Amino acid sequence: MDRMHLLDLLLLGLYPALLCMAIGTDLARRIIPNLLVGALVAGFAVVALVSPLADLSLRLLVAGAVTSAGFTLFAQDVIGAGDAKLAGALALWLDPVQVPLFLITCGLIGAVLTLAATLKARRGERIAPFPSPLARPIAVFAHTGETLPYGVALAGAGLLLHPYSSLMLLT
Repeated sequence: MDRMHLLDLLLLGLYPALLCMAIGTDLARRIIPNLLVGALVAGFAVVALVSPLADLSLRLLVAGAVTSAGFTLFAQDVIGAGDAKLAGALALWLDPVQVPLFLITCGLIGAVLTLAATLKARRGERIAPFPSPLARPIAVFAHTGETLPYGVALAGAGLLLHPYSSLMLLT
């Protein structure tokens, strides 16, 4: 397989597929598997080996800072450990200048999830039937007092910003 096909496979196939899996597993089981996070990190390592990145050291520094901040929030019981690991892995794939926009986008998606959960809880609606795939998980945590599946916001922001990443210029 030549370099361009491998980059296409990683950037257009692996990365989006893994983020969709993160959303699905976080909604279904409230778990972001370590294997999934490891695959994101390994995929990025292959991208960096196949096509050297001028900003690699800055990406690694930012990913370390994001991971550190994530585990600080985990220690304060604000987010889960899977969320902290996913955020750090996603920071590798983002341009360092995209990180503030990533955080804002995560906050906006998280706010929409929170608003939806709050509205469901205030209405006292029953959990069934569900008109959309996202309605059931939102209804469930609105009624049970569970935490928000914040991996949805993280992965969603990663998917939204991916087309604007400088990595896409490699394909």
